[in-house]
Amino acid sequence: MMNYRALPTSEVIGSQRIVEPNLSPELTPDDPATSVMRDFRKKRPATISADLHIPEARVLMKTADVPLKLVVNRVGEFIGIISLKDILGKKAMSKAHGMGVGVEEVQVRDIMHPANEFPSIHIRNLHDMRIGDVVETFNRTKSDHFLVFEDDAENPGNTCLCGLISASLVARRLHIALDSSARARSFSDIVNAVHGHFE
Repeated sequence: MMNYRALPTSEVIGSQRIVEPNLSPELTPDDPATSVMRDFRKKRPATISADLHIPEARVLMKTADVPLKLVVNRVGEFIGIISLKDILGKKAMSKAHGMGVGVEEVQVRDIMHPANEFPSIHIRNLHDMRIGDVVETFNRTKSDHFLVFEDDAENPGNTCLCGLISASLVARRLHIALDSSARARSFSDIVNAVHGHFE
């Protein structure tokens, strides 16, 4: 039988700095587009049920402290995206008014952004793209997010969501500010923008 020993421990003295994740070297528009993709094959994304009512969703999202969640149906398939801003803003109240019900009866599916709202690409094509190409795609589509799919090994002939690229993440990684009202039409405009952001 293996013999185990207690680890040597020590008392913590005073306050300590918390180490932050190393986000890798500085990125440029010429770096691979995959550098700014949130890879769901490495880290499972935050999800929320489409059937959840808004009051419950509000508590869940605030507790989880995440800006957005992927919306899934009853069998766990991706059908849309919802943000904390959608939950906390006027969108839910407006939808309730339009439906003639109280906001407590509105569900996540009623105010989410459906999957077909967002541009998407197969990951094999993303490998040939640069970050600058992604930015140009955001400019053209005026979208906040970019969906990445791959072939579904479990269901031949189908694809599955494997990643997400957010305009706000691209802005942070390139250390630029993006003008959400103007949505600059060229990459040079974006680099030179000094106010606003996508989210």
